[in-house]
Amino acid sequence: MKKLIVILLTLVILGVNIPNSIGKTNAQTLTELVDDSNFTSEDIGFTLKIRAAMHLAHMKSISACVIKNNTIVWTGNYGLSDRLTREKPNINTNYMAGSISKVVTAAAIMKLYENESIDFDLDDNVSEWLPFDIKNPNYPDVNITFRMILSHQSSIMGHGISEIKYLFSNNKSSFLEQMLIPYGEQYHPDYWGNYSPGENANYSNVGFILLGYIIERMTNQSYEEYVYNNILEPLEMYNSSFDLSKIDKDNLATPYLWLGGIYIRAPKTDFTFIDPAGGLYTTVEDLSHLLIMHLNGGVYNGKRILKNSTIEEMHKIQYPDTNLVMGLRFGLGWLINSDENDNTVLQGHGGDLICFHARMWAKISDNTSIIYFQNSASTIVSRVFVFPILSMRLTEFGKQRVNDLLFEKAEEV
Repeated sequence: MKKLIVILLTLVILGVNIPNSIGKTNAQTLTELVDDSNFTSEDIGFTLKIRAAMHLAHMKSISACVIKNNTIVWTGNYGLSDRLTREKPNINTNYMAGSISKVVTAAAIMKLYENESIDFDLDDNVSEWLPFDIKNPNYPDVNITFRMILSHQSSIMGHGISEIKYLFSNNKSSFLEQMLIPYGEQYHPDYWGNYSPGENANYSNVGFILLGYIIERMTNQSYEEYVYNNILEPLEMYNSSFDLSKIDKDNLATPYLWLGGIYIRAPKTDFTFIDPAGGLYTTVEDLSHLLIMHLNGGVYNGKRILKNSTIEEMHKIQYPDTNLVMGLRFGLGWLINSDENDNTVLQGHGGDLICFHARMWAKISDNTSIIYFQNSASTIVSRVFVFPILSMRLTEFGKQRVNDLLFEKAEEV
């Protein structure tokens, strides 16, 4: 039996098709091997493929779902969310969502945009809401607008040691000013692109951190408080928070660093400063509510969170004539992947932060969506010293394979 298992795993990695059903007798032994107990013999082939992809991408666990017609129609949980306790993930296991947090920040900005008591337009100068005037020093006469930041067209870059320092900063106003204004102690010319705002695209975490600070100034509330009251709570995302102390530690996936075959347990960390760009802890179940709201014209469970016209604007490519970034174009806090004819193939967002990897994609052609989280990452040491080219390519192949397998599963259910 063990020889059969090795052969099957090898075939999976090589891309050879394996029938989903391989017999009830084999199912029990394979279940023990892959450490999953929530599948039947009909799921074995798919599970082997998922676990092979996880192995290539060094994923300790995956929690995933498929959404059709605004309903979760399938969930899958694989591996271990904690190796020490042998805890397995489930649909309510918490993971860090990384840059999917930007979708929440964009929803908060657009909620304020709809608020008639707060008067601003998407094409207004964001400096009107800041205690300092923010301009690209290379183009001091060009205003930076909400639309530009939401669609990564602001020319705000962000590189080097200061981007690491802001992970641990507690003063948004002071640090942003010191980082982006030429007289600041943390300033560096590389934080600004050598192009006029609105003329080119560059993915910017700092831009969304700036939006989070603007939300605080508009509302006289903390970013976390406003977002919970106006986005997370109405969406019934009760197991989600930007505050790690409010997350059930027993149900939080442990982050791991992969170092040449060894998984090193990493600390569970709360990076308050980057919350608007990447600090959300959430679950597959909770995040499905946010995605369903986006796919249902701003409504979740009968409650209108955003206007349909607002959702349409968020999903619209804002600057169609600027460059692609990682093959993507940008809506408002929303990523759009198009084919060579500019037809939208996928839309949604992804996230990667420290040891977490998350994807939330909707396939428009057949009204099908997937969400998945995982809780480990390759260390820089591994990428540099442990078969660097091969390791990186296999990791990326494994991640893409998980995406493809989940969409294949969506076709079956």
